[in-house]
Amino acid sequence: MPEEGIAQGAGSQGAGAGSAPPGGSSAPDWNTFRGSLGDLGKDKAFEPIKDFQGLAKSFVDAQKLVGASIRLPKKDAKPEERQKAIGDILGKLRNEGIIETPPGNPDGYQIKFPEKEGFKPNEPLINSFKAAAHKIGLQPSHAQALFDWYLNFQAEAQRQEDEEFQKTKSGLKKEYGGLYVRKMEAARRATAKYLGQDGDELISELPPKAGARLIKAFAEIGDPLLEEEMVAGEIPGVVTKDELKTQIQTMINDPKHPLNDISHAGHKDAVDKYNKLMRDFVRAGGRM
Repeated sequence: MPEEGIAQGAGSQGAGAGSAPPGGSSAPDWNTFRGSLGDLGKDKAFEPIKDFQGLAKSFVDAQKLVGASIRLPKKDAKPEERQKAIGDILGKLRNEGIIETPPGNPDGYQIKFPEKEGFKPNEPLINSFKAAAHKIGLQPSHAQALFDWYLNFQAEAQRQEDEEFQKTKSGLKKEYGGLYVRKMEAARRATAKYLGQDGDELISELPPKAGARLIKAFAEIGDPLLEEEMVAGEIPGVVTKDELKTQIQTMINDPKHPLNDISHAGHKDAVDKYNKLMRDFVRAGGRM
């Protein structure tokens, strides 16, 4: 019947549109399908693919790759678009462990300090550094490296300052000779009188050369004060003008002293000591 023919035709058409019917033909051949794509099917991208299953796997892998890929913002992107793109890029790199993730707050930075006796961390400085590092999104390892650089820079600066201080101190000792202790005591007293009890601390915070100039100035200012207030033997190590004068006169008045016997083996040393005592005596303001 005509109706049966129509029904049979419809049934055959429906079977062809879906999966192959039982006993029907198999799935389309891969090479036939690739050939039906024309020039597109000749693309080298299809060479590794041997069947439809390979095509499906390649598609899935491509989608995963796109999802994990890093997309740079366009040159004409708006600031907010560029910022979002940068955030996405950094997020992917962090998730893959390629870069570090800044801590959630400044306290998350675990700064390591030198393990040496006497080292005391400057807490206000450290907290300020952590806050700045967190604000700019610094990685923990970079923050540590930057802080290590700062500590090394400070240590080298301190070493140079200490070296300069020792040179300055040696210069003062050479200049003042036997009056060094006396001059330092005079400077200390004048400093305390005119700058206060913390005057020494204030001077010590200056660069060594500037500090030395102030010490020399206060030594001259304080010498009369010291002479007026000092009692012989009151301050250990401080030699008075009278003591220097006594030593000189003892050498001169003793006929048996090497100073007065040019044939004595210690005559030259005695002359050197006499000259030194005289220089110290004159520097202390003494007159014979």
